[in-house]
Amino acid sequence: MPKTQLLKREVLSLLKGKNLPQLKEEVLRFPPKKTVNVLIGALCHREEELRWKAIACMGPVVAAIAQENIESARIIIRRFMWMLNEESGGMAWGVPEAMTEALANHRQLAEEYTSILISYIWLEGNLLEYPPAQRGVIWGIGRLAQVFPDLVAKFLGPVYALHLFDSNDLWVKAFTYWAYIQMKNITPEDIKEKICPKILEFPDEDFSLLFYDGNILTKTNLKALKEQLIEILLQKSLD
Repeated sequence: MPKTQLLKREVLSLLKGKNLPQLKEEVLRFPPKKTVNVLIGALCHREEELRWKAIACMGPVVAAIAQENIESARIIIRRFMWMLNEESGGMAWGVPEAMTEALANHRQLAEEYTSILISYIWLEGNLLEYPPAQRGVIWGIGRLAQVFPDLVAKFLGPVYALHLFDSNDLWVKAFTYWAYIQMKNITPEDIKEKICPKILEFPDEDFSLLFYDGNILTKTNLKALKEQLIEILLQKSLD
């Protein structure tokens, strides 16, 4: 069996059989530059849990590449950006999430590319209109808000993503709730005048989802995320 095929089989076996965070440590046993290609291929895997594991592993693998050669890591980020470009002709499944994890695991990459990731949901920026891509971007903003809140605050005002609350895509709506739960730069004025009206405008819907929350794979539902966000916003408005 060719070495490339053997590597793919071994990495996919890990993704199927190991739990986070052990998986993120063991995947570093393989050559990072070659492992990236396997992980990118796994972004389209039919199993949702395996796709999220591939996304989670992208972070430490790209960080290992950056530690050795930062320009090689930049090439990978630019590859993700090309995949998100309409001219690429691809569907970009999981690409915003994979790009996010690479940034979340390396401060220098985050400083260089967070503004670009955020621009993908700006109405006046490089807005990605395809809902599955929007899911990944707004999830990514929440993920980066966990680790680099200063960068998210620098490049994203809390009202820039409000239009995503109006999305008919329940994944987009759920990840928008989750992203706002992670944000630290929300003012009482924003809460009262702009955010709460958006949240309260829509009825609750029965929708469950599985995703990587920055530590583990977690399963929750739209109503629980909405209630958690309302509780946090209420507390912020009272502080």
